[in-house]
Amino acid sequence: MLRISLPMERHLMPAALSCRIAIIGGGYSGATIARLLALSGQWHEQEIVVFEPRARLGAGLAYDTDDTALRLNVPAARMRAIPNEPTAFLDWLKSSGALADDPDAVTADGAVYARRLDFAGFMAERMAPLLESGMVRHVRERVENVLRTDGGWRVTGDCGTRVMADMVVIATSHPKPNAPGMIALALKGHPRFIAEPSQAGAFDPIGTKDRVFIIGAGLTALDVVTSLRNRGHLGDILAFSRSGLVPQQQPGGAPAAHGNFLSPPCRSALSLLRAVRAAICEAEQLGLPWQSVFDVLRQQGQSIWRSLPPAEQRRFLRHLRRRYETHRYRMPPQIAAIMRQDLADERLKVRAGRICRVERGTKSVDIDLILKPEGVVERQAFEWVVAATGPDHAAVISSHPYLADLQRAGCIRPDQHRLGIACDTESRAIGLGGRASDTLFIAGPLARGTFGELTGVPEIAAQAEHIATRITAGVTHGRLKIRHS
Repeated sequence: MLRISLPMERHLMPAALSCRIAIIGGGYSGATIARLLALSGQWHEQEIVVFEPRARLGAGLAYDTDDTALRLNVPAARMRAIPNEPTAFLDWLKSSGALADDPDAVTADGAVYARRLDFAGFMAERMAPLLESGMVRHVRERVENVLRTDGGWRVTGDCGTRVMADMVVIATSHPKPNAPGMIALALKGHPRFIAEPSQAGAFDPIGTKDRVFIIGAGLTALDVVTSLRNRGHLGDILAFSRSGLVPQQQPGGAPAAHGNFLSPPCRSALSLLRAVRAAICEAEQLGLPWQSVFDVLRQQGQSIWRSLPPAEQRRFLRHLRRRYETHRYRMPPQIAAIMRQDLADERLKVRAGRICRVERGTKSVDIDLILKPEGVVERQAFEWVVAATGPDHAAVISSHPYLADLQRAGCIRPDQHRLGIACDTESRAIGLGGRASDTLFIAGPLARGTFGELTGVPEIAAQAEHIATRITAGVTHGRLKIRHS
């Protein structure tokens, strides 16, 4: 009998959809750009397409969690997520009932540190009308390939959706953490090694009294500790890093910002360090906490970064980056309370040094640590090892096949500091020839090699608004072709 086999549906090559702009990544950066474009009044239905495998737009890796213990590390009043609506998120917390459902969010001084899942809900609600009206189309696929064509860009998802777009915005998620080479090599594939702690259910196998070794001591590591304790974990935890520095706590109240690092501008990492120290001394004399100075550093961060020559930017990254980050990216009071109690009970220890040997066991891992400042070698055994080193931005291009393809085609390249993808101050991608593209943009933290300070929501919101304005101006002046599906 003759049997005729038809190809599976996902292997069929559908006709390409057409749009004006394809946004790759529907986290906060990508969703905000899509929203601003849709609200500009210059677009028709189906002309804005967002590729995002998650069910909701606006959450991304940072806020896509159901862990009620994980909180934003800034007060809700400072989450200026919606341009021109500075209190939008705080107002939503109150009107939606999310704040009433989370009494622990309010600190003694009245500040609100909301759950991350609530911010995801806020963004999803803001995007919902645009999705329902068809102004924004959500394609729940990962992008496999982006190809430059004579007519624009062809974007292909992993389930076969193809989109022909005039312009593309790369707003892809943070890359995965990168464990130190020795750990990664020794524990690759080991069932007791958790390489991606953000994955749902990653901590399910950890027993209540199991000992846990966390590689890293930054905010990601503190998230791991908080999540474990919220699950009822009682075992000992060791957070280990080269410096042993941990994030500082947010101050109580709302201290006034103090300092100015733009007039005169700092031209070297050393002069910036001296200016910060002087400003902190002045703040203390005025009865202000050091955090008031770092708030100015954040506000002026992009201008400060541009004032530094490339060699001094590299010197800052090499010598001052870790100390800056532990004071800039601070933990909320709720998490600080957990840390203090754990440290007092000696269930949590934070040590500095380096790893010199790793030995796999069936149910445990033995690790030899060279501890600072003593320099002694100490062997410890753990039931679990968790990588919490933060995103590996240096490997972002190689970690996404479509970005690797774009690099091979000469459309993009890493930035000079290996913090992400090269772009100019207009967020236009810079290719291998050094030329900026008018139809390819880099949004969010992947552009921080150019902007310096580009991790917090207010800074990303400002960049998103600038990108959306530039793209809309191109549409208004007829520089883009108009396509209709």
